[in-house]
This record gives sequence, structure tokens and C-alpha cells, in this order.
Amino acid sequence: MKTAYGTLAKLLFALIAALLLFAPMRYGTEDYLYAHPRSVRMSPGDSYALSYRLDSDVPQAVSYASTDEAVATVTSGGVVTAEGPGKAQIRLDAENGARALVQIDVIGVPDATLTLNTHFLSMEKGQVSGLRAIFNEGAENTLVQWSSQDENVAQVDAVGRVSAVGGGRTRVVATAANGLTAWADVSVHVSGNAVRITPEELTVGEGSYVLMGVRYLPQDTTDDVTRWTSSDESILRVQNDGNIYAAAPGTAVLSVFSRDGLTASTVVNVEPAAEDFTVSPAAATLDRGTSLSLEPRFIGADGQTDEDASGHYITWTSSNPAVATVADGVITATGTGTARISAAADGKIASCSLKVQTPVEEIRLNLDQLYVLREQTVIPIQLEAEIIPADADNRRLTYETDNDLVATVNQRGLVTLVGGYGSATITVRASSGAEDRFTVNVVSELPEGVSYPEE
Repeated sequence: MKTAYGTLAKLLFALIAALLLFAPMRYGTEDYLYAHPRSVRMSPGDSYALSYRLDSDVPQAVSYASTDEAVATVTSGGVVTAEGPGKAQIRLDAENGARALVQIDVIGVPDATLTLNTHFLSMEKGQVSGLRAIFNEGAENTLVQWSSQDENVAQVDAVGRVSAVGGGRTRVVATAANGLTAWADVSVHVSGNAVRITPEELTVGEGSYVLMGVRYLPQDTTDDVTRWTSSDESILRVQNDGNIYAAAPGTAVLSVFSRDGLTASTVVNVEPAAEDFTVSPAAATLDRGTSLSLEPRFIGADGQTDEDASGHYITWTSSNPAVATVADGVITATGTGTARISAAADGKIASCSLKVQTPVEEIRLNLDQLYVLREQTVIPIQLEAEIIPADADNRRLTYETDNDLVATVNQRGLVTLVGGYGSATITVRASSGAEDRFTVNVVSELPEGVSYPEE
């Protein structure tokens, strides 16, 4: 018997050991997560729904995540979509820590490199040329999206045809589905028909500096100035950037020459300089959006206006164009802040110190009129004011009532009804003069069709 019992005990021990040996391993000491299948082979665009089994005494949610979403993505329900060639893993995570992995192998050659057939296009306006996207050998998804950074210079269609529409430079970019990009710089040349010097036929005072410019026809001509000349350097000197200096009274011809062979000339008259030069007013405050004309004055040796110099050319500049611009002495206030408007003539500089403010243009109250029964006068009324424009400088508002036997108001717009019958008009006003009104009527009976709003 002992031998039989011993043999039986040995068999039970072996059976228990085998069960322990071949039983599923668990994550930690409690749970184990099985994923099915363990690996999936897919083609780009394919989808596959994963499944799992969770050995646990506690119900748990399982989440999915991809290690490379350029290869494969996965939904919260475990549906895998092949995005592009390559290898990725889908990770399954149970709430209490159990984990499983599914290997995803998306067949095909990934798009690893993208270049264009050229890095630079030089074109004439109206010309059409083509760009071609080049991928690494074997790449499957070779579709690209084309775009131009400046369509006023060059436009590109869906297949890479580039059309030159205006003078200048831009960049045409090809973007692949996986984010790879390549580009080509495009230069569009526009031949000019004529060039003119600006300003033309100047009269300046001795000692003046004026920066000259040019205007091309057509306006998008891509030509460049190569040389400026003066017919008499003792009267008029000119630098390579077109800056002239009136050296002595007399007349000289200023000429310009372009890279493409265009040329233009203008006459410059140099007259004796005025003794002094000023602008009026010397300081001003403007509301944004308004304008002011400055009055220049050339002064002679006798302290009086020098009429002979009144036609001398004046160069106007603004120290802060974001606040104010100036053209021919007319200031336009464009933004809040300060700027100095300068005028240069006859070798002298005069200026106007400018402040631009943004006033309150309009106030809109949330209520226009209200009827209130006397027994409801215990409920205060809060007025809300909308200020236009929202970026006005001085946003301080004042409130006042025209009948404090009916209603009073504090400076936060809270209206208190004091119990008297009648009407009171509350006025809100800004320092700019903008205002709005609200009328409250305390009555014993509401007019027909009028109801007091609920709180």
C-alpha cells in the first residue's frame, strides 16, 4: 500500500508541477493579457481589427497605442490601419498594468527621400516650365502636393507646371503624404519698357540732400539701377544709391542707367538756400484715423518768409510709420503712440513732435429702456457698456442720472431704484464725448405688451 500511495503522491506532484509549468505566465502576480494575433502583415490602406483576452479577477479597460503612426495607426477599439511601409508595434495596456504587443509589418518601400529635378528656375513673365518630384527607388506613394509661396510671382498646378505671372522671386514647394518636402527657387524676369527718375525736375536749395528713385514701366519690371551720373559735379553730386547733394547754385542734368540698358534723365535746379526753415505746428496731438497738414516755412535773412525759396523741394519722413505716415507734408495718424515727423530742405531739418491717441468713438449699453413695477424696485439693474473701438486709450466712463428720486447710479453702472414713481435717464459718457443712455420707468401698472424681465 505504501508503494501505491507513494506512487500516487508522485503522480499528483508531477501533475501539479506540469500545470504550473505550462500555465500562462501572468504580468506581475495577478493578470495576463493575450493579444490575437501576435503579428499582422498588411499593405498600405488595409485595416485589421485586433482582439484580446484578459485573465484577471477584476474587469479592466484596455487601451491601444502605435509606436509609429507613419506606419500604422490604431483606434480606441483596436482597429489597425496601415499607413505606410515599415514596421511598428501596437501596444495593448490594461488599467492594472498587464501589457501585450502586436507586431505590424506594412509591406512596400517607404518614401525615404524626395528631391526635385532642379533647385532653381529662371523664367520670363508668361513662360511655363515644369518641376518633377523624384523619390527613392521603389517608393510606392509618389503623389505630392504643390504650392507657391508667392502666387503673384509664380503659380503651380497639381502636376508641377509652373507659370511665371509677375516679376520677383518665390519658392515652389512639393510636399509628400508622409511630410517629406522639397523645393525650387523661382526667379521671374520682367523686361522694362521705360524708366523714369523720381522726383522729376527738382528745384532744391544749396546744401540739400535728396534720395532719388526710379519708376519702371511696367511696374513689375525686375531691372536694377547700375549707375547714376551728374552733368556737373560742381553743382550737383550723386552717389551710387541715387542720393544727390546740391553743392552750388546752377543747373545740372541727373541721369540713371539700368542693367537692362534703360536710361532716363531729369534737370535739377539748385538755388541759394534760405536762411532758416521751420514747420508748423512744432507739436500736435491727433486722433487715430485723422490727418493734419504741416505748414513749411522758408525764412530769409530778414526773418521774414523767403518767397524765392518757397518752391524748394522738401523731404518728409516719419520716425514711426506704424503711428503716423507723411506725404507732401500731410500727416495721417495710423496707430496709437508717438512719432517725430521730419522735414529736410536747404540742408536744414525741422520737425513736429506728434502724439496719436485712440478715442472712444461709441458706447453701447446692454439696455435701452425698462419698465419696472414699484414693488420690484428692490432689484438693482446692472448696466454693461461696450466700448468701440475696443483698443481705445482712455476707457474711463462716467455715469449720471437725471432723476435721483427715481434711480441713482454708481460709477460701475449699477442702477438702484429708490422707490419713486416716474422715469430716470442714465447717461454714460466717455472723455471723448461719446455717450449712450438708458431709461428706467417706475410704474404702478405695466403698459400693454410689456413684461418685466426675469432675473
